[in-house]
Amino acid sequence: MNSNIKRKFKILYIIGLVLLFASLFLEWYVFQVYNSSDKLIAYWSYNPLIGWSTIFSKGSTFNNIAKPGELQMPLVLTGLFMVILVISGFSVIFKDIESQNDLEKLFPYSYVNLFLIALNLYYIFAFPVFYLLPHKLYFPFLLIKDREMDVVYYYSIGPGYILQIIGFIMIFPYSTFYYNTLVRFKSKEQSPDKVIKKYVQHVQETLDLDKLIANEELKLKFVDKPIDIKEDFEFNYKKVKKRRAKP
Repeated sequence: MNSNIKRKFKILYIIGLVLLFASLFLEWYVFQVYNSSDKLIAYWSYNPLIGWSTIFSKGSTFNNIAKPGELQMPLVLTGLFMVILVISGFSVIFKDIESQNDLEKLFPYSYVNLFLIALNLYYIFAFPVFYLLPHKLYFPFLLIKDREMDVVYYYSIGPGYILQIIGFIMIFPYSTFYYNTLVRFKSKEQSPDKVIKKYVQHVQETLDLDKLIANEELKLKFVDKPIDIKEDFEFNYKKVKKRRAKP
């Protein structure tokens, strides 16, 4: 890959990380209700860190009644997502592939980057499917007029969720390049010639052909002619006794 293109992908990756981090502090979903005079009478916005929040006071009865159900997105997962974002940013800025001599040490960071993509995809697809739609919060946006109550319900995704999508698009190219580069490096390091060379260097033992041939002949002798342990013991015992009997 051209170095100029890699540099652009790296810059996009860093910008994408910033957008993903910022998205966690913005609105992911917005639910609004307007009366016949286009006056806002209910407002609720959802953020994965703090849940539902509103611009109205607690005394607003209709706003309290219109509050959507709790989505209960796991806060631990959101915290993990923030940690992975920080580690991934560290790997790209301080553990760049082109500036490192020992690429084997970068493999853990490549897996962190892939895990970040997986978490990002989880938020992008699981958020609407498992959290919004079961609570009848329409996706990505919908306007419903209730003629009986003479109000208008407006459902829409927020800027935080949009930044999740944009951030994923920006981090995906460099993440795959980072991982594929290390995989190609590992496959070259595991080539047969290099494996044999490393093994010989590790063993550091000269090959003794005479010793090897003698060992193989000894193995064949035992295979062709089974040894009688009792007979061999008696023979050796008599031989030792005879030597002791000599003056």
